[in-house]
Amino acid sequence: MAELLSRRTKCSGSRKRALFQLWIWCTLIKCLCLPCIFANCLTVDITVAVYPQGDINIKYGDPLELFCVTDNKYTSNDIQFKIGQNTLESEIVNSTTRRLYIPHPEKQVETYCCHNERTNKRCTSRVLVDSPPGNVTDFKCVSKNLDILNCSWTNLSMLSSVQYTLTFSVHMNYVTPACVPSQIGSTKYCVWNTTSYPRYRQQEETQYFYLYAKNVFGFNSQNFIIDHFAIVIPDPPYDLNVSKVGTHNVVIQWKIPNNIVDFLKCGIDHIIQYQIAKVDNRTYFRTVNTSNLPSKQKEKYTFNLTDLPYAHMQYEVRIYIKSKKAASREFWSEYGFLVFTTLSEIPDRPPNMIAGAFDQSTYNKNRVINVYWKQLEEWEEAGSNFTYKVLVSQNNRTQTVFPERNKSMSYVSLNATLDALDVTVWSFNVKGSSVNSSHMYIPPEKDTHSLKVTSFTKLAYENGTYELSWVGLKNIDNYTLFWCQHNTTQICISRLNFTVLDSQKTNHIIDLPREYRYQFAISANKGSKTSGMSWAKCDISKEGFVMYRFEVHLKYDAPTKSSVTLRWQMDCALKDGIITGYNISYCPIVQTSSECDKSVENKYVFISNPKQMDVTIENLYSFRTYQFTFALNTVHGQKNIENATVVITTSEDTPTKPRNVQISNVTNDSLQISWDPPQNRNGIIGKYVIWNYNDTIYEDNVSGTDTSKRLITLPGLQPFTNYSLSVQACNIPIGLCSKRHYNDSIFVRTSIGPPSRLKAPTVKNNPDMLKWEPPENAGGTVDLYQIRRVKDDLKPEILDTTDLSLSLIHCEGVVSTETYEVRAVNYDYDIYNGALGDTNVTLPKRGPNDTDKEYPGPWSEPSTVACRGKDGLTMILIFIAVFALIGIAYGSIKLYKKYRKMEDIKPVLPNGLGIPEKDISKYAFSSWSPTNKDEKPPSDEMLLLPNSKTTVSTPDTKQKDDNCGASDHTDSTALSSDSSVRGPIERQASTSDDGSNSSFIDVEQQVKDVDGDDKKDEDSSANETESSAEDSPYFSDKAFKKNPTSGYVQQPIVNPGTGYVQSAPAHAVNTTPKVAMQPSTTSYVMAGLQPPVFTTSTAAPKTSQPSSGYVLRAEAQPRPGIDFPKLGPSPPKLLGPENLPTMPTLPPPTKQSTDNSYIQLQSLDSLPSLKSSVGNPTPLKPPASSGYVSTADIVINKHLNNMIAGPHAEESAILDPAMSPDAYCRFSWSTDPANDNLHTLLAESPTRTTKN
Repeated sequence: MAELLSRRTKCSGSRKRALFQLWIWCTLIKCLCLPCIFANCLTVDITVAVYPQGDINIKYGDPLELFCVTDNKYTSNDIQFKIGQNTLESEIVNSTTRRLYIPHPEKQVETYCCHNERTNKRCTSRVLVDSPPGNVTDFKCVSKNLDILNCSWTNLSMLSSVQYTLTFSVHMNYVTPACVPSQIGSTKYCVWNTTSYPRYRQQEETQYFYLYAKNVFGFNSQNFIIDHFAIVIPDPPYDLNVSKVGTHNVVIQWKIPNNIVDFLKCGIDHIIQYQIAKVDNRTYFRTVNTSNLPSKQKEKYTFNLTDLPYAHMQYEVRIYIKSKKAASREFWSEYGFLVFTTLSEIPDRPPNMIAGAFDQSTYNKNRVINVYWKQLEEWEEAGSNFTYKVLVSQNNRTQTVFPERNKSMSYVSLNATLDALDVTVWSFNVKGSSVNSSHMYIPPEKDTHSLKVTSFTKLAYENGTYELSWVGLKNIDNYTLFWCQHNTTQICISRLNFTVLDSQKTNHIIDLPREYRYQFAISANKGSKTSGMSWAKCDISKEGFVMYRFEVHLKYDAPTKSSVTLRWQMDCALKDGIITGYNISYCPIVQTSSECDKSVENKYVFISNPKQMDVTIENLYSFRTYQFTFALNTVHGQKNIENATVVITTSEDTPTKPRNVQISNVTNDSLQISWDPPQNRNGIIGKYVIWNYNDTIYEDNVSGTDTSKRLITLPGLQPFTNYSLSVQACNIPIGLCSKRHYNDSIFVRTSIGPPSRLKAPTVKNNPDMLKWEPPENAGGTVDLYQIRRVKDDLKPEILDTTDLSLSLIHCEGVVSTETYEVRAVNYDYDIYNGALGDTNVTLPKRGPNDTDKEYPGPWSEPSTVACRGKDGLTMILIFIAVFALIGIAYGSIKLYKKYRKMEDIKPVLPNGLGIPEKDISKYAFSSWSPTNKDEKPPSDEMLLLPNSKTTVSTPDTKQKDDNCGASDHTDSTALSSDSSVRGPIERQASTSDDGSNSSFIDVEQQVKDVDGDDKKDEDSSANETESSAEDSPYFSDKAFKKNPTSGYVQQPIVNPGTGYVQSAPAHAVNTTPKVAMQPSTTSYVMAGLQPPVFTTSTAAPKTSQPSSGYVLRAEAQPRPGIDFPKLGPSPPKLLGPENLPTMPTLPPPTKQSTDNSYIQLQSLDSLPSLKSSVGNPTPLKPPASSGYVSTADIVINKHLNNMIAGPHAEESAILDPAMSPDAYCRFSWSTDPANDNLHTLLAESPTRTTKN
């Protein structure tokens, strides 16, 4: 391209040479080459281009040459070179090319444009003119404690980018890789440490660095030699400690960092400085000579710091170090510091005292004296627990006192007499008292009056100058002037200062620091006499300073609700002309603070007459607290007086009205109302009253201190109703409320809501019509009325109308009744939901997507119309009621007859148990009824009747006691009158034919086959028997209590070997068995015993044991129904023991005995000889019951007196007709009444269920 441009240059000058060949080349280039070559600018066809294209770098000092080319559609006059909007001068090369040539361009970075002015197209090129990198002039390195080496320099200010690399050499060899520096701002830096790569060479004394810099125009390299140990900044000394401390010296030790000890061969220098706490300024340190310290030492450094000025004072020591080669202050280390306190010693001196340094107050014959001295400075105390020891001598009495540390250390209070005193004071600490002491003589009280200084006045100036004046005294030696910082007690709590003035002076000017206020006192001295301290009372300030000690007493009368009267009185009497008047400023204050309310302007009252001592200030706000400040107008200007301020609260008044009353959130039944408290409360506002027209609708009780904005929700409003609301503030203590004005009321109408409930509609006939009244509260525009008609029990029908009546036909299609209910309906079509209000009312606004709302009211009370009844319904109900009554009566009669039938059931005895004919006359069964509870058997028979109420408990279960056993469980217990010769007698329960569950399974199965009527008769008979037993007074639990004489027991005991139930043994003297005595009378009774079992022979007795009766268990047989009225005479049958059939295994009856008889029932199947004849192979099981005979099974109706008498021994016992015909009983009794032990132990089997 450059060759091509050179050809174009030659072409432009070919006219002079007139060479034919060149013209040909130029023509070919112009016609063929230029349109296709120069049409693009950086490959974009914009009809103009700059050559050379892209960024152009020109080394400073070289010329700049650019070409601007366009295509053959335009000429060179259409193109120009520009920088921004500035056009540059250029020459025309040919018709499409311009040339820009600058022989010595300045250093620059500019964008040159080739601009086609016809198409307004531009082609740009960036031109950089700069030089190669120059030398770095501020290269430096710093070593941080020989751990980190940092070398830095300032980046050269060049237009082109300069790239740096830095490396160092070791033994003339450059270390790689070189460091590419980082940059912070304009600073480039490289860092090496002991872990970097390459590693920092700590031990090298000299460091050689090579810095290489380059840019697009060239490069530059520099070598730097650095004295390594001269650029080290050590870490501060560490491990500082005190090895020895004294009162004025201390020995300190410290260490220096290991790298400095190991690698810094040149050694170090030290700087040691110290500062005295509370003495030196915080920025001031005293430097110590350290030239004797070694420059290099591996052990700890030790230094004896001497000539410390104060004992028991805190010092801070700082130690710096640097390399000996380092010349600049920047290479000193940070300091290591140490704080210590020197030891204590006795104070070096006593406090300073001077004549007259006391004030006194006298009462009665005593005086209180405050003795002052000038305190030692704190650094002079020299020990802990510092104080002053005061020795007081008066009237040959001495006492030692100390000042109160919590008050002040500059004085001591003494209670003394009016006589003279000698006061001696020492400085005192934990080490003891000072060697020297200070002394002061206090004369008698009478000698102080003549020297009293009067009219001592202080005038303070703004710059801290005080002008003091007093009335001079004659014939005195001098005055002593005292001053200390101001306080309200006129006692110098802080340090007291004093000076001696000439006796001729009556004024004195003194300059003191203006940061504090000072109070002054003066004393007059003459020889040993002195007046003591007289304090300045009239303290006048100048140039705006407050006047202190100028006492003004402000008083005031009782305030009204709008005015206050102030009175004042001054203690200081100044010269006439000094006071020119008074100025009283006042303002309402905020609550309990002393700050004025900025919302109210401060006001002033000026009094020009200095003789006037009162003023009345009016136009005040009610119940506001005002602060009144009193000031003097003097010839020196206005002077404010200390404590000349009074706070007064005016009385209460009617409050102003509440402010900013607003209404919002309006609904159909509520709204919110808000307000701000009144501008002038004028008292304690205890409540706000909200009015609607002239009616109170709400009271808002508030705290008297509540000043917040109030927001109240008013509920229970009527919908679509107009309200005129106003708020009234009430002052509770005085009972006054703010005034209400018509203009203060805010009009608001609530939103549309449901109407109120209508009254029951009125039903009209001829013509049929329904009428109603409009709602009392419409709640809206009442757009519709709805009627709900209910015919009989059918689905309700809704009818709509806009009138207050509706014509319709009653009872159309109605069978019984129809009801009517009416309600009103409102529709809300309004954008504000029907609400209206003043400007203070924020109305609710419906959203764009909200639909119209419907508000139906409640249904009215129903009105009922009676129509014709249902066909035949009434008659059907009557017939149903009649038939129901007939059925109830018929059922009752049947039940009564059944009951009567059951009541007449009589027991029927089975064969074999009939009553002998000879005794038939004794037992009139036809007249006996178990239900006749008033007819009871004689007492001797009652003893044998069953008692179901008495229970006897076994170890496993509790059961009822009966007088005799039943056929289900016929158990017997031997009863003997001679308990000493009779052992326990066993018995075994037998099971009769009625199928008890505690008996055998086969018996239960047989009982199931018995006729149902027989079962009912049996149960009825059993129930009648039980009823009789329950009514008997003889069947009681008391009959079976244990007799301590006979040994009878209630609870049976089952013998596991035999299965018998035995009675508990009586109290026997000798346990050796004895032969039982035979009873005197024995009777046997057989019930339904099968003929093959018994024989007529009498069995010989086989054992000497007491004889027993047995009940044989046989196959269960159905028992016939028993009808006592039909019971005929049974054939005569001898039942005596001599006529009983003889059984081989049956024990013979016992012989008669007058003193031994018993009754025993025992099952025959317990006999070994009869076990084989039992049809049921199921073995006998011990009964679950107690073994006693149940009342439902057996009753022994035997006259007890006949059995005891003896003549009727041959008579047969009468058994219960319900007893099993298979039962076999033997009865024995004693004829001796004394030994009678006849008892019938009764119990109901738990396996038997009594039928009712």
